[in-house]
Amino acid sequence: MTNPNDLARRLAELFRLPGYRPLPERDFAKRLLLPSGQRGALRRALRDMAEQGAAATYGGGRWGAPTGGTQTITGTYQARLNGSGWLLPDTPDEKPCWLEPASILGAVHGDRIAARFIPRTPDMWIPGARPETKAARLTQILERPRAQAVGTVQWSARGVHLLPRDPLLPTPIMLTDPPAKLKPLRGHLILASLSPAPAPPTRPVTARFQEDLGQPDDPHNDIPALLKDHGVEENFPLEVQRAARQVATSVRRTPGPRRVDLRDRLILTIDPASAHDQDDAISIARLPDGRWQLGVHIADVAAYVEPDSAIDREARRRGNSTYLVDRVIRMLPRDLTVKVCSLRPNEDHLAHTVELIFDDTGRLHQSKTYRSLIRTRAALSYEAVQRYFDTGAWPELAPEIRATVDHLRHLAGQIRARRFEAGALDFAMPEVQCILDAQGTPTGFQRRDAIEAYVLIEECMLAANQVVARKIRAAGLPAPYRIHLPPTPEKWARMASELHALGIRTTPARAADLNRIARRVAGQPAEHMVTLAMLRNMPRAIYAADCQPHFGLGFDCYAHFTSPIRRYPDLVLHRVLLAIEEGRPPPYSAEEIASLARHCSETEAESAELEAESILLKRIQYYAAQMAQGRTGPFAGSIIALNPKGLLVELNDSLQTGLLPYRALGRQQYVLAADGLAATALRGKTYRLGQTLHVQLATVDEKRRRIDFAPADLPTPRAPAKKKCATPDNDVDTPQPKTEKHTPTGQRVSGSQRRKTK
Repeated sequence: MTNPNDLARRLAELFRLPGYRPLPERDFAKRLLLPSGQRGALRRALRDMAEQGAAATYGGGRWGAPTGGTQTITGTYQARLNGSGWLLPDTPDEKPCWLEPASILGAVHGDRIAARFIPRTPDMWIPGARPETKAARLTQILERPRAQAVGTVQWSARGVHLLPRDPLLPTPIMLTDPPAKLKPLRGHLILASLSPAPAPPTRPVTARFQEDLGQPDDPHNDIPALLKDHGVEENFPLEVQRAARQVATSVRRTPGPRRVDLRDRLILTIDPASAHDQDDAISIARLPDGRWQLGVHIADVAAYVEPDSAIDREARRRGNSTYLVDRVIRMLPRDLTVKVCSLRPNEDHLAHTVELIFDDTGRLHQSKTYRSLIRTRAALSYEAVQRYFDTGAWPELAPEIRATVDHLRHLAGQIRARRFEAGALDFAMPEVQCILDAQGTPTGFQRRDAIEAYVLIEECMLAANQVVARKIRAAGLPAPYRIHLPPTPEKWARMASELHALGIRTTPARAADLNRIARRVAGQPAEHMVTLAMLRNMPRAIYAADCQPHFGLGFDCYAHFTSPIRRYPDLVLHRVLLAIEEGRPPPYSAEEIASLARHCSETEAESAELEAESILLKRIQYYAAQMAQGRTGPFAGSIIALNPKGLLVELNDSLQTGLLPYRALGRQQYVLAADGLAATALRGKTYRLGQTLHVQLATVDEKRRRIDFAPADLPTPRAPAKKKCATPDNDVDTPQPKTEKHTPTGQRVSGSQRRKTK
């Protein structure tokens, strides 16, 4: 029997011979003079060498040394709906790499992985790849952040499997439990624990049963199952709950030697009507010299949450509150957010105040920060304030409170105008709310655009955040800043191409250009598509340890301070600001802040993804019900992207995206333009980005959360059977829900519950 190590050494020497060209496996036995019966050993040696990066396949079963040498690249594994796997490199300058399918059997979406580059060969089919796209072979799974998955139990001749709800997970996943244990669970929705990362990564993923979640069609299971799928716990650990109750029962609200008593000021809150907590309040007064004194009073959460306490550790782990379509996953326990920290009216509350002095044109002249004791006089809602702005009538409101709202409206308008003059972006995507009945069943959708009442509070919060950020920068203490980088040159170019396809001939290069384009299309049918083209070519706003400009806001220095109940970076900033005010050493090191910034950027992105998925689940349920009842359309929509399979159409009323396959448009063959912005039939008909059209439902795939459309002028499709399966034409890389929607402030907006954009 040939020694495996010796065989690998001889193969490596063969690969290094001058003029060596990759050979088929069958030729190695002759070249190496192997005795008969060694083909299995040879095959194993080549496979082991490939896993170690010492050999590579070149199509047609030919083998040789990898042309990329032993260069290793690390990053995050990304699965796509078309079945392909990609590596998102840790190095920001590196482009995503396509991964050889045979090497990723054991990988799970989100894994930290290592891979080695391999040459691209003609037989590699890489969906959506560009000429410069690199190919790589996954060699090692470094870390598996995801520990569990939710799916239905299925039986086959090969054993018992889990069919995951998440379409980005491998399908199916073998369940390693004894079949007798799983037999009563056939067809049930279960929670399963994923196996550790396999070595080598070519071994498939397996899982073990963890919890029975009941019937998959139960409408009460969808969001809880989604949370379990993402490893999100709605309830707090018992230790944290006990600590929160203890804080709630031991609260003392007194002025103290370092806390300014502001209980004589007229202070009010303005929040959504559905809000359960109020973390900010506003006051405004006219000074004798004609200037305005604006007070932004933020709940002093730092007074109740001690650093590194059980409550603090859990808040840091969560990073932020998550607003789903039907519930809130809080960062802090309800005993704190609702009972203690919330600035409820006619009660004394601890706050941290930012006091700003503006002239009548909205120019900031002075500012200071200090801890305070406040008592709010009224809790107003955005909806009521907007009705007052629209009608001018609010008879039940006290005159002095109505005057305060009028003063805030005037000053906020001046501050906002000045901000846009300085280069802030002046446009945002519309928001869609999914309407649910008492059982959680989706019944429709409601579009909500930015209204003046939101804007009023937003401007006050932005001004306070900027003042605090500049104060901390001047003091030189480490702190998490909120930054938003401008588009890269490649993104500017892509944005220009999309705008040109939409009929906008301007080539933008700065924020002022984007604002001019937005103003030009305001109120026109093309407004939504133009805004989408601009925003989707911008990076997300993130947290960073160094102060950099915020492109969306037009600020040179910015940080989050005004929402410590629902964002951990805000709580950290409160502690840093307090250290400055009291002359104490910085509470965090630069290394700690850098780590916190990365962590909170990640948790924010994860929350945005979870929020989008919760809305998508309900939207798909809604359209599946419509399909079952024969209500297939027509629906008005726009083409938001094109790919080799068809047109990606977004419906106007719900923002639901689906594929309109070329095959549904007739027997003509369509050719996608090189820039991906148009598709033309051989007989001349062309579909372009931004084009409006009417479609009807063709298939609704609840398992993969996807919809196929058909042209509205075709006969109504039959309602599919209850068990829906994906069609081959669904196997395309349709855009996933955006992980973050940007407003002009570059801040995230929940699609389920509108929160103040601060």
